[in-house]
Amino acid sequence: MTNSSYAVHLSTATKYTRLKTAKPISAKRKEKTSPVLTAVEASNTYEYANNETKRKYLIQIIMLYNNIVSELEGYKGSFGTGYPFYALRSDLTGELPIIQEQIRYNNELALAAIQSKCTSWECARCLKVNGDKMADLKTICKPCQKINDSLKPRKVINRLPDMDLWMVCDEDKIDKTKIQLISEFKKNNMRTSDVDPIHTIKDINKIARSLANNQMPKIMVPIDTHIIDYQTLLSLVEQVPEALKKASMDGTIPSLDIWPISYRKNWQHDDQPYNFVHDFLSSMTPYNFEGNLREQLERTRSIISKLYTIEQLYNFLIRTGPASVLRRHETPVLKKRFEERVTEWKSL
Repeated sequence: MTNSSYAVHLSTATKYTRLKTAKPISAKRKEKTSPVLTAVEASNTYEYANNETKRKYLIQIIMLYNNIVSELEGYKGSFGTGYPFYALRSDLTGELPIIQEQIRYNNELALAAIQSKCTSWECARCLKVNGDKMADLKTICKPCQKINDSLKPRKVINRLPDMDLWMVCDEDKIDKTKIQLISEFKKNNMRTSDVDPIHTIKDINKIARSLANNQMPKIMVPIDTHIIDYQTLLSLVEQVPEALKKASMDGTIPSLDIWPISYRKNWQHDDQPYNFVHDFLSSMTPYNFEGNLREQLERTRSIISKLYTIEQLYNFLIRTGPASVLRRHETPVLKKRFEERVTEWKSL
C-alpha cells in the first residue's frame, strides 16, 4: 500500500471481510465527506504510516510530557500505557507494526456510518453550537436520540490515535498539580481528544498525512493524561502476584481496579475503573519512579516472571480484556514484544 492510499475495510465486529482499497479523497470531494469517514481515513492512514519518523515523533511527545510533569509539585514518577508502549521494546526501540485489529475497529465505524447514510454527521453541528458549554461528552450525548449510539462523538474519537500518559503524585498535592498540568498543556499546545472532537479529527488528518509522507508533524496527537496517587499505585503493584494467583486457582479474570483522575474536558473519574493487571502485563513503561515504587515494580516483575511461564502470562493478558485484545495481540510483533518484556523481567 502506498502512502497516498488508504484502506476501506467494511467488516463487522466478529467477522473479517475482504480488504478493499480506494483512491484518496480529493480536496473537492473532502468538503462533502462526513467527519466520521474522515476520522476513519485519518486513523487508517496513521496506522499504515509506521516509519521511523513516526517512532521518533511519538518519543518526542513522551519525553516532553515526562519533562513537564517532572517539574510539578508532588511528582513521584510517570509511566505510559497502551500504544505505542506495547508495540515497542521497553527502551522504545523497534519497528512499529501495522495492527490489523485497529484497521478492523476503524472500519467498523465506517460501516456504521454508511449503513446509517450518515453524510453530514449531526453531532458536528451540535458540537459547534454546544461544545464549549458541554461539561463532557456524556451528559448530553449519551441520552441523545438524534443519532445512532455507534456514531456519537465518544465512539468516533475512540478510533483516533492518542497516548495514555500517567503522572504519579503525592496524594496531598493532586489538587494543585491538576491546575498546574492544565496550564502546561495550554502552554505547550497539548490537548485531549474530548476538548474539541471536530478539531481533533482535523489534527489527526494532518498528522497522518505528514507521517505518510515521512515528515515530522508540527502538532501532537491527543494525550489522555491521568494522575494516580503514589500509595495507591504502590499498593496495586504489590498486589499483582496475588491477583494472578487467585485467577490461576479459580479460573477467573485477573483484575485490580485502578481509577485515576483523568483530564478529558475537565478533570474527572471515568465511569469505570481500568483493569490494572492488563496494563501492568501489556504495556506499563515507567519513568523515574521514586521511593519504594521502583523497587516494588522490579520485585513484582521478577516474582511473576519466575512463577509463571511466558505463555501463562500471555494467557493472563488475553483474559484481561475483550475479544479485541486477543485479535490485537495476534499481530506477531506484539506477541514478540510481550515475550521480550517478560524475558527482561526474569533477569531482575
